[in-house]
Amino acid sequence: MESVNRLYLPGLNGIRAVAALAVLFGHMWAPFGNWGVSSSWVIPWPEGPVTTFFVISGFLITYLLMNEVGRTGDVSICKFYMRRILRIWPLYYGYMVLALIVVAAFKGEINGAAWFYTFFSGNISHAIGIGIIPLYHFWSLGVEEQFYAWYPWMIKFNKKHILYAVCGLCVLWFGLKMGSYVVLGKDLVYRIFAVTQFDCMMIGAAGAIMYYRGTEWFKRLCSNRFLAISAWVLFFISGLWAKYIPSPITNEMIALISLLVIMSGLVWKPILENKVMNYLGKISYGIYVIHPVLLYVGTRILSNVLSRYEDTQIQGGVCFAIFIVISAMTIGLAALSYKYYEMPFLRMKDKFSVVKSTNEGVKSAI
Repeated sequence: MESVNRLYLPGLNGIRAVAALAVLFGHMWAPFGNWGVSSSWVIPWPEGPVTTFFVISGFLITYLLMNEVGRTGDVSICKFYMRRILRIWPLYYGYMVLALIVVAAFKGEINGAAWFYTFFSGNISHAIGIGIIPLYHFWSLGVEEQFYAWYPWMIKFNKKHILYAVCGLCVLWFGLKMGSYVVLGKDLVYRIFAVTQFDCMMIGAAGAIMYYRGTEWFKRLCSNRFLAISAWVLFFISGLWAKYIPSPITNEMIALISLLVIMSGLVWKPILENKVMNYLGKISYGIYVIHPVLLYVGTRILSNVLSRYEDTQIQGGVCFAIFIVISAMTIGLAALSYKYYEMPFLRMKDKFSVVKSTNEGVKSAI
């Protein structure tokens, strides 16, 4: 069977699911005031789930490209670009058009940030401080696409020394960020480096290279059950401790913890390897992309209801209702999008795959 020969990384879907749900719940709950709805409830969701996505991307893309080099001796740049285009662009641009229509319908502000989003430069508009509310989160997809633009070339021309190149770039990017912070403070240059988390993606990439090569000390480190459990605990309670860490290094700490969480699922029985989390992981891209427009519409409608009550308990109850409804709608629409809109493009994407991979659990897979 074809699925048996496909690469499968156990636990990765579960981690995707946790990160996507953390983004969804965090955007709704902390605080609702960002969406025109007040709430006195504060829940410390995991900090930096988008950083976790960056680490996953760096890890997965690198692992697949390392396998491609191992099997063919090279990287097909054209096929790589086609795979990324068919995975990212359809939902990205489809949602963007929908979001702009919704904002216009509610007479919201559509500004110059739309051009940044069109050309995958949302991280720049984010650093500048302009945006369109249901598209703010596109900053991270801009970072991803910029990474995909140059990273396969780096592997193609540094096959033998890729680990040194990845680690060197990680240190360089972090050094430039810290240098700009020390010299200029939190100005535009620092904000661009901080938002464009290439160093965090390189942390994931370095982990993938060592895992692919079977680096003994790395496998022993990640096989340590105490370390793996500690990483999971630190990840889930990061909303409590991250605020005490200097902001210029918070993302890197989250990235290191995320890598340990990823590796814990690869070297011993995954914590999140089950049908529910696997499925949520499969549709996590849709969950991430779709939820802001539902928040935008839902909170603007229901904030009128909240304005009629001064009792904070009643307001809290309404917020909880918003929480449940938007969560259910987001997951439902992401599921429909995956099956009926994204899947045809994913089938096309598969035709450009050199190394076949799957996000379905297969017992005989790696």
